[in-house]
Amino acid sequence: MRPLHRRDFIEQSARTLLGATALSSANVLGANDKIVVAVMGVRGRGRVLAAEFAQRSDVEIAAVCDVDDSVFDRAISGVTDQQKRAPRVEKDVRRLLDDKSIDALVIATPIHWLAVASVWACQAGKDVYVEKPMCHNIAEGKLMVEAVEKYKRVLQVGSQRRSATFVKEASEYVRSGKLGKIGMARAWMASKRPSIGRYPDEPVPKGVDYDLWLGPAPVRPFNRNHFHYNWHWNWVYGGGELANNGPHAIDMARALLGIGLPNRVSSSGGLHVFDDDHVTPDTQIATWEYPGLTLVWENRQWSEFGLGVGTPLLDQCSNQGANPSPRRGAYTQAAFGVALYGDQGTLLAYDTDWEVYHGKEVIRRCGNLGGQEHIANFIDCIRTRAKPNAHVEHGYLASSLCHLGNIAFRLHRTLQFDPISDCFVGDEEANGLLRRTYRNPFALPEKI
Repeated sequence: MRPLHRRDFIEQSARTLLGATALSSANVLGANDKIVVAVMGVRGRGRVLAAEFAQRSDVEIAAVCDVDDSVFDRAISGVTDQQKRAPRVEKDVRRLLDDKSIDALVIATPIHWLAVASVWACQAGKDVYVEKPMCHNIAEGKLMVEAVEKYKRVLQVGSQRRSATFVKEASEYVRSGKLGKIGMARAWMASKRPSIGRYPDEPVPKGVDYDLWLGPAPVRPFNRNHFHYNWHWNWVYGGGELANNGPHAIDMARALLGIGLPNRVSSSGGLHVFDDDHVTPDTQIATWEYPGLTLVWENRQWSEFGLGVGTPLLDQCSNQGANPSPRRGAYTQAAFGVALYGDQGTLLAYDTDWEVYHGKEVIRRCGNLGGQEHIANFIDCIRTRAKPNAHVEHGYLASSLCHLGNIAFRLHRTLQFDPISDCFVGDEEANGLLRRTYRNPFALPEKI
């Protein structure tokens, strides 16, 4: 992949936020053709996406795919309520990839499956909508970029704020220069999650194809705290809150600042509150350093209060009929957001809205998450072969920042990083965590 520098990203972010760049493809669908879509992973986010895609008159959800029989009924019902025809059911995504009638694959699996399914889909000639953080590690993120380029596919990452009007407005304000010199940015997520407890290994539940669920991951006994949703808190399958909600905030910071990969990264924290099967931290701060800029991430899984400034923006958005951020805590402090600190002003962007403090001037704008706009952008790009708003290079960079933070946390030291070669400087232990070993037949090649 061509090295991407900060200036490149500022220009590229502006182009992507205001309009996509055309790609060439021989497989351009007609305006009246329905896009035939299959959805992989439909217990949680995938079930929601299946219903949202099915709302569109120009889309047909032909199939839903999952390794757990117990999740199919709700997913099928959600799709059928919209398109009045039930999708077929598959457990093995490879059967869908062999189906030439399917145009696109929506992937909402655990993180350890995302890149494998995405690369396979590109090789099978399918366009891809993949949930964040897009990949389990940096090396396979680069493979995804290569696959999209080689097979000329459209890939949209589920960072829906890339299609939200409020992020475009905030980005334009930043580019106006009114904040002055921005020396620091902060992203955060605070949530009141319950403890996951401690559970022994146990037999595989009936109706679950556990070998398929493991896929590229090493064989381990079944444990409920490695399975539905709680896989997030284990390095083998997920990456903690930084890889879970971090990509949303980190990519929003990237959209506002136009930054790529850093020169140095550090991270601290630990299991400070929970006493359970968590392997990843319940408390974490990560810091990425660039020439002239420091970006900081903070998350707490045991406290709902965020880092907002206590403004009445929530009430204002409600009064305007907008949908206020669902992650707002008490005292209107935002439990999720991004702040840019300039020497002339401060900008704060939340789930669905943003505000600026510029001297005596206070600007407040309300919006929405951009979910349907993001899906619409993906469908449009399937037809036009344009780059989508959250294209694979955006996904690669946002995911890589999160993975870099986690590597620094796991090694308990500050790491020097070369953003040109995409590797750590003089640290083979850290470079070993840029990739993983795959289990056959779910392995990705070293190069596409």
